[in-house]
Amino acid sequence: MPSKIYTIWLNETAYLVVDVQAHGGTMIDFVVRLVHVRDGIDVDVARYDTAHGLPHRDLVSPDGRLRQKDWLEGLCSNDALTFAIDDFKENYEEYIHNQT
Repeated sequence: MPSKIYTIWLNETAYLVVDVQAHGGTMIDFVVRLVHVRDGIDVDVARYDTAHGLPHRDLVSPDGRLRQKDWLEGLCSNDALTFAIDDFKENYEEYIHNQT
C-alpha cells in the first residue's frame, strides 16, 4: 500500500506527522502524531489513528505510555483525518501543556 507522509510545523517546537495509507485511491489507514521537541528530543504528545479498526485519539505520557484513548464514533476515516489535523492545529498548546 502506498503511504504518503508529510510534516506540518505548528511552531518552532511542535509539529504534526501525517501518515496516510491508501489503496486504489481509497484511504485505508492514517496516523496523525503531535510531536513536541523538548531539549532536542522529539516526544509524542498525542495521536489520532485508525488502529483497532476505528478512528480514535490516544493521549501519551511523557515516557511514551498510553494515558487515555477516546473513540471517534460516528466519523468515517476521511472525516476523522480532517478532524484530527484541525484539532491539533487549534489545540496543540493545550495538549502539550497537559502532558507535562
